[in-house]
Formats: sequence, structure tokens, C-alpha cells
Amino acid sequence: MALLRPSLTLVLDLDERVAAEQTILEINRSYAHIGTPVIRTHACESAEDAPVCNTARLIVNMGTYSYLNSADEGADERWETIVGPWIGNMLRKIGNNMKVFNDRQRKISYPEVHFDTLDIELGAGAFTVAVRPQGAGDVDEAVAELVTAARDLRNNGTFAEAVRVELPCAESWNAQRDTAWEAWVAEHPEVLEEPDTDEDASAGDVADETAEPAPEKTREELLAEDIAAKSYENTAVPPTDSEALPRPQREEEEEEEPFDFPVDYTLWAVIEADGATRTYDCAAAAFVD
Repeated sequence: MALLRPSLTLVLDLDERVAAEQTILEINRSYAHIGTPVIRTHACESAEDAPVCNTARLIVNMGTYSYLNSADEGADERWETIVGPWIGNMLRKIGNNMKVFNDRQRKISYPEVHFDTLDIELGAGAFTVAVRPQGAGDVDEAVAELVTAARDLRNNGTFAEAVRVELPCAESWNAQRDTAWEAWVAEHPEVLEEPDTDEDASAGDVADETAEPAPEKTREELLAEDIAAKSYENTAVPPTDSEALPRPQREEEEEEEPFDFPVDYTLWAVIEADGATRTYDCAAAAFVD
């Protein structure tokens, strides 16, 4: 009997301002070991200088097997033994992949792609748990336990009318991000410095104008210099003694530290079908509004 396991449909919805052809090619290459993602793009709905917004949708496919509603036969067992652990594994793999992707983009001076939420769609879209990743993109595998907690609250009636839960709510996440950014900038003030290219360029122009042009060398002088440079007599060691030749020293470049911060998932946004939103404190196990 084949082992029952979910399959993943990964939809990446990118802001068109970061959806360059090269970036899309890199995303497809980077996610090949997880599964080729479905990439969509959207236009910025507000001002052009509005923050870029990207979302990832993790659609959980289990065919005709029920796993969301506890009232369905075998649903709880499937969740505990199959779906719950699988979601934890997917969050870890995709979150780590996003971090690695951005690390590489940064090293090759390509734009990074950060996702606001990883939307886990359950029960053919009946219930979605949206997880906000950490600053650099990765997700703690333990967050899967919160996804299970959200499912349990839906089944016991606490979230009976909810169609979406956001971990944490936008207000909490924005406050955490802003505080972390201020602290990070205080330690990395160079990120706000802008190179004074105008002064550098003008100084270079002045130097070029004041410097006397080097006299042109004759063909015979250039040939003599070339012979001297290639002469064995001008090498520090015999040419056959390769082991004695000095080894070239590479300067190790210090890697740029990315902006990152751990996320506090205490406050959740619980959104109902009519758009009504309430804030839930998972530590206190109660709504706070």
C-alpha cells in the first residue's frame, strides 16, 4: 500500500517591480528541489514608492482524504501523523530556501525577494493560516505547532467563523520589524550612507586635467620592456622550481550581514468571511478586542 502523503502547489505572487525575467529564472532554479513554483505577478495598487508586497501560497493537496474538520472520520489522525508534520517540514524547507536565495542575490548584486506571508491553504481553501517569516526569510519549524493550534481552535468553535488567521497580526509584525530595523541600523550605520559620487568624479576630472600625459614609448622600447619582463633572469626563483614560487594570497571579503529578526507570534489576526477581524492572544488563550 502506498504511503499517504500530501502534495504541494506553491504559488509565488510577486510585485511586478521585482519580477524581472532574470529574477524569475533564478527563483525557478532555486526551487527546483522543492517543486517548480507557479509564479504570478501583480501591479502595485497604490503609489509607485509603496513597499513591495510579495506573498507565497502553500496549497495542501490530499485528494479526497479529509484532514481539516475534526468531525470527518480519520481527519484528526491524518493531521497528527501526516499533515501537521509535513507542514512543519515544508515551512522549514521553503523558509530556508528563501533565505539562501536572498543571500545569493545579495552576493551577486541582484535584487532580493522577500515574502510578506506564507499562506497555508487548507481544505481546498476553506481555511488559511498565514505565517509571517523572520526578517531574512526563514521560518522556525516550531511555527507548525501554531498552525495546528489554529486548526484546533477552528474545530472547537473558538474560530468557528474564521476563514483566515494571520500569525502574527500585521500591527504586531510591523511594530516588531520597525523596532528591529532601528536597532539594526544603529549597529550598521553604513547602510544609510550614500557615496558622494559627484565629488569623487570631479576630483578625478581635476586630476586627469592637471596630470601631464606620459610620453609615448617607441616600438623598440616597448619590445625591450616585454623581453625583460618575460626573462628568466628577472624571476625571483628558477622557473622549474614551482614549489618555491610564492602562493597568491586572496583577500577574504567580509560578507554583508542581512537584516534579520526573530518574530513574536503571540498576537494573531482572526478574519471572518465578512471581513471582520479580531485580535487573539495565543499566550492568554483569549481575544483581546
